[in-house]
Amino acid sequence: MNKNEPLLISASHFCSDALNAFLFGHGPMTITLADIEMLTCLNITGPLIPYKLLNKGSHKLKPKECSGWFGYISTHMRSEVVTDKEHVAFLNMWLERFIFCGSSCGPTFNHKYLAERLAANNEILLEKYLLGSAYHLMHQVAVQLLKNEPVHTISGPWWLIQL
Repeated sequence: MNKNEPLLISASHFCSDALNAFLFGHGPMTITLADIEMLTCLNITGPLIPYKLLNKGSHKLKPKECSGWFGYISTHMRSEVVTDKEHVAFLNMWLERFIFCGSSCGPTFNHKYLAERLAANNEILLEKYLLGSAYHLMHQVAVQLLKNEPVHTISGPWWLIQL
């Protein structure tokens, strides 16, 4: 799906940070966990223990030594059997680039611990993080527009707002 920046900027004009909702003439409208479950098939029930996600993690990935996404992939890819470290590196890239849509041109450690938990087959309620990221995305765009600043980079799950 191509990023439709004019649509996101238009939607942010109707966004309320206080309500985490879009305020239209007929009333407020918001994205809910039920919407995310229907659109992505992510499970919305289960334990959420955010303090466990503050851990540094065990795998040493090298995003700063790589030049962009291609360098990150080349650094962590091997031709033999996929190791745990490679699996974590792939999931980190997948979360950063395609799910949470980070603004950087290369990988970061923002979602490394989530990637490690997913690689270990632990239950993670990604939809709650996805919803929070969508609200944060709309907040970022609204703040830039209120300051009369151009919206240069939109980092966040813009694809969820477009759906």
